[in-house]
Amino acid sequence: MAASADRIEHLSGEFEEITYLADPRSGLRAILAVHDTSLGPALGGIRCCAYEDEAAALADVLDLARDMTAKVMLAELPAGGGKCVVLDHPGLDRKEAYSRLGDHIDAMRGRFFTAADLGTTVRDLKQVSRRTRFVATPEHGVSEDLAGRAAEGVFLAAGTALDVLGQAEWNGCRIAIQGLGAIGLKLAMLALRAGARVIASDVNAEHAGRAADNVPITLVEPDCIFDADCDVFAPCAHGGVLDEQTIPRLRARVVCGAANRQLARPECGDLLARRGIVYAPDVLVNAGAVIVGCGPALAGFDRPRDLSGIGHRLRAVLVESMSTGVAPHRIVQARAQQLLADARSRGVSASA
Repeated sequence: MAASADRIEHLSGEFEEITYLADPRSGLRAILAVHDTSLGPALGGIRCCAYEDEAAALADVLDLARDMTAKVMLAELPAGGGKCVVLDHPGLDRKEAYSRLGDHIDAMRGRFFTAADLGTTVRDLKQVSRRTRFVATPEHGVSEDLAGRAAEGVFLAAGTALDVLGQAEWNGCRIAIQGLGAIGLKLAMLALRAGARVIASDVNAEHAGRAADNVPITLVEPDCIFDADCDVFAPCAHGGVLDEQTIPRLRARVVCGAANRQLARPECGDLLARRGIVYAPDVLVNAGAVIVGCGPALAGFDRPRDLSGIGHRLRAVLVESMSTGVAPHRIVQARAQQLLADARSRGVSASA
């Protein structure tokens, strides 16, 4: 029986490598996708989620790996993109599973360089680092707070978007942050220091309560965050939150957050544009962690000393969008596709 086209999408040649990992002893079930290494190693984190099924996990890792290639190339790093997803389930022995995963990454000999992503803890990543040096941890040369630098990049980008709209200062602005994880909480603190008011939500009520005990934020129920009257709406949790149901509820001038793949579909970015809401594409603005953490993976590369490039690149995209009427995510998508085509063309030429 012939397989349907959507079942074999990842065999089309777009991806360089997709590996399915299973270890019965630890309960490890994972998929590691290398999208592109034309310019250098594939950079990408390890995500751990309770997926509905294996097909959902595969779809997620393919999308995330594509986006990592776009992110690093747009950030002008000599690298490509990849991703690893771990299927969370009750039988998962996290310590042993992440150790096995570290063994596999080490066997790739630097082709894939990893870090933490949603659902992977510091403890999990430490298990990986005990088995391989191809991981962004203090033991392997990455001592900076990557979550903090990711938040810094998002904050800088949001400020740039507001400036383009004529709001030069944060003082008196309101930001609504969806998700108070490591990045969301640090983003809240940056905004508060700049004089902004912070409205926030988190699906974990206990986690949200602890955050509110430590920083002066206004908590709302998770579903109400879309209705918050604010200048900036910052998705910093799961992706796919901007769709035909949530976008009409937004009362923000700017959408700028740390979550990956915030748009449920590309058409949702067009809907934001029609509503007059400026969208700062996530592949541009949440690159702070990879810019700061890529050093050990890219020998000889003098990485940027600060994250100002994020603001410069976003400003150029927003100015072009305003002058052409093309939505920002469409501009960024076209640029990323051209960068990838150029990189692969040079790679083919060099190997010919």
